Amino acid sequence: MSYKMIVPDLGEDTLSRLRTAVPEMTFLVAQNKEEALTLAPEVDAIYTFCTPELLAAAPNLKWVQALSAGVERYPFDELEKRGIIFTNASGVYGAHLADHLMAFILAFSRQLPVLFQAQQAHDWKSRKTYPPGDLRGQTLLIDGLGGTGQDLAQRAKGFDMRVIATRRHLDRPKPDTVEAVYAHDQLRNVLPEADWVAVCVPLTDETRDRYHNAEFALMKNTAYITNIARGKIINTDALMNALDNKQIAGAGLDVTDPEPLPTDHPLWDYENVIITPHASGHSPNADENILNLICENAQRFVKGKPLKNQVHLNLRY
Repeated sequence: MSYKMIVPDLGEDTLSRLRTAVPEMTFLVAQNKEEALTLAPEVDAIYTFCTPELLAAAPNLKWVQALSAGVERYPFDELEKRGIIFTNASGVYGAHLADHLMAFILAFSRQLPVLFQAQQAHDWKSRKTYPPGDLRGQTLLIDGLGGTGQDLAQRAKGFDMRVIATRRHLDRPKPDTVEAVYAHDQLRNVLPEADWVAVCVPLTDETRDRYHNAEFALMKNTAYITNIARGKIINTDALMNALDNKQIAGAGLDVTDPEPLPTDHPLWDYENVIITPHASGHSPNADENILNLICENAQRFVKGKPLKNQVHLNLRY
């Protein structure tokens, strides 16, 4: 049996690899959404292109593969109504995201933001004025113990940190790198313990503004928050209020709300905030990893086997 899948222009080398790996699948290249719409009536699967209009134009559609791990922008109501299998890129970027979070933690711990500024000013700062920190024994709270969270826990354990975490699915095994796992809704109970908070939960209606005034009020004034998930999980006004009132020590943000952050936004000017331009998932291996996932899922699809990274359509992640 032959199947058809819409893909963006991935380059001839990549398309050739896909065609070789999954000869039962015909990969139809669309340069844009308009071209994807014209191809939609004949396809069984789609990679990246997914809008309500496209779904309506694809009566035979059975599977959508997302490029990203975060999928909050997809038309869940229609996907669920049609019973379309929806898979994301969870695990493809986890190691890179964990590295980025660990980089934020190390930078703040070793006073690198201040020392970089001193370097630009040719100022040899005294270690007594800005003493570096020590991660040993400090508590890292990983909010969302998925793939990225587990990768981060492994790295943090290498620095002799105490790791605790929240998780929605408490029935899953606890990694040896994590001391204790708490329910998703127990965040406020464990925030006071944390020296470092790593936001790793997906953006859903439930996690939007998960960090607001009440949450920052519970944190140590020496604690830092870091975020590689989605900007809207942290309320920006509440974050700036916490920074202004010294309720927390600082923030490492790879994602912001709004995003991109406007050039005149006041968040840029905080000396105790590191902002990177949603770069944490990038690496030389990212394209290869997503290609391997598409190949494997396409092979499973044509054989009628369960696909990897199926999104829970009712939970929306």
